[in-house]
Amino acid sequence: MTDFQVIFKPTEPEQKPPDIDLMAQEFQTSDWSIHEAYMCLILCAAYADHQLAEEEKQEIAALVKRSRTMKRLTGAELANVNQSVVSRLRERKDALQEACVALPGDMRPSVFAHCVDIVLADGQLLPAEATFLNDITRMMALDANQALEIKRVVMTKNRY
Repeated sequence: MTDFQVIFKPTEPEQKPPDIDLMAQEFQTSDWSIHEAYMCLILCAAYADHQLAEEEKQEIAALVKRSRTMKRLTGAELANVNQSVVSRLRERKDALQEACVALPGDMRPSVFAHCVDIVLADGQLLPAEATFLNDITRMMALDANQALEIKRVVMTKNRY
């Protein structure tokens, strides 16, 4: 019989989670908060095909509940972030570009992965959604190979 070994070992929980507001101050390069930039990208992902599928809505709700960035917000704060993002998207031609640039560089690949997951939540990748993913890859200055690998992994995940 094979002598199996433990690969995954419990980790110690962080003593105190990082303060997203302090991180925001460190990376603040615009009037977009990290919360707003994150929300902008996931909302734009959901609406990339100009409609909001129920699966995309559920994926966003689940993401907001488990994301360290978003779950710290109260319901009222989350509603304010959502309203702010919707207003900016309506009023600013380059709102999506601004949001992409406002995200800290090390956060961009994971937000991109969430966007891929959201556009694939309804089981299809439409041309408008593929265009959106290509656009945010460029706007977030992600390495094209890294973005392609993220797409492949998420597509495989969603297949099973």
